[in-house]
Amino acid sequence: MARTFYSSDATLEEDTETVSLQEEYLPTLEETWSEGELERCKKWITENNFKRISLQFPDTLLRQSVAIYEELKGAVDAEFFILGDTSYGSCCVDEVAASHVDSDALIHFGQSCLSRTSRLPVLYIFLRFCIKMNDYKEKIRAAFPLGDEPLIIFSDTAYYHAKDKFWGKLPTRTNLKVASLATDDTVKPEYLCWSLNGFDPDEWICVFVGEDDQTFFNLSLSVKCERWYIYNPKKETLSIATPRTSAWFRRRYYYVEVCKDAQMIGIIMGTLTSTGYLEMAKRIQSLARDSGKKTILISVGKINPAKLANFSDVDCFVLIGCPQNNVYNSKEFYKPILTTFEVELALNPAWKDTIPETYCLDFKDLLPAGKYHRECDPEQNLDVENDVSLITGRVRAAHQRNGEDRGAQSESSELLERDSGALVSNRVTEAFQERSWRGLDPALGQHEPAQIVEGRSGIAMAYEDKEGESKK
Repeated sequence: MARTFYSSDATLEEDTETVSLQEEYLPTLEETWSEGELERCKKWITENNFKRISLQFPDTLLRQSVAIYEELKGAVDAEFFILGDTSYGSCCVDEVAASHVDSDALIHFGQSCLSRTSRLPVLYIFLRFCIKMNDYKEKIRAAFPLGDEPLIIFSDTAYYHAKDKFWGKLPTRTNLKVASLATDDTVKPEYLCWSLNGFDPDEWICVFVGEDDQTFFNLSLSVKCERWYIYNPKKETLSIATPRTSAWFRRRYYYVEVCKDAQMIGIIMGTLTSTGYLEMAKRIQSLARDSGKKTILISVGKINPAKLANFSDVDCFVLIGCPQNNVYNSKEFYKPILTTFEVELALNPAWKDTIPETYCLDFKDLLPAGKYHRECDPEQNLDVENDVSLITGRVRAAHQRNGEDRGAQSESSELLERDSGALVSNRVTEAFQERSWRGLDPALGQHEPAQIVEGRSGIAMAYEDKEGESKK
């Protein structure tokens, strides 16, 4: 039965209850805050003489922000500001919002991607979820009875407080390593926000302590190992995980082919604080220019299908942002959203005919000195031949150019083609001329100003008129 536009108050209450049951888990104050965290914040603030500190909370922790604010305000002589609405993802440090109140430091609460910031010093307060170490011990012993299997333990931020116990509960195991989180500059991240101090986990078994969520999925794509296990402390289960499905890779390589066919690429700025985001944007622009493609920079805050649908002339998007973002797997967008690594695979000739064993989700690894960085050789660019699109079946012309002539030819290629007498039709440059709708016309000064009158009040299902009567 089709639902009517009008709903009674009882129906609205039922709908509210239904929505509330589907909300995500809300951590308690004990899982977020403690006397130990208060002392750690107090020491950090006083030692660095910070005076204006922003407190960044995700939506799930906003209800506890006032209590934490009051305790900090009573313990430290400084000004504190609560940041409730982040510019991008809640796991990313929002230096932009903190700059609005001239903060000189920031304390981040909850799940974090630990992306390196460019300006503000940051202190991370992770959640502290309960974990039964005896159950963890028994599950590991049952799954690996020999006792000498090479194991590496990765833990989610909410269980990182038990890092020392992961090894302490299994003292007889000599082939056991625990990954460290790069919470400060003393630890260099190697796999997203985790570090193994240069150790290669290629032939080791990896165990992730946490849930089968986006964090684990991204980590499993970045680490090449023998096999993956997930220990879920909430369900008290240890199971084999196979996240690297062939269907996922086929879909991503299809998007790589879409990028090769694209004439215009939209570069979405998903961060304005992570180190190297401007360098990554310039690199993508350079790769696109050398491939004969146009680019457009887009900054719209938190992205959604409605916002990106406004850019109808863009063939595909690439997001420069947090590696923990799950928007790449969304099928709601009208055009595919690629990672920076997939653009490298599509446009960088150094990756031609190369299938990587692992996936790069952190754009900083693609910059110079990064482990996935591959510089284009100007001499090899002359050898790039035309290829055939696997999507349309048409021949794609090679646009790669030699070093010194690359910039000049890319800017004047359209003039050279027209001077040669060739009839060209560039959909990108002519898109705004061919479209029938070109935006809202303000028509300033062409109409008489309208008289301002009082409108209706209330909600759409029951407006109130001037006499106060309800009209449904």
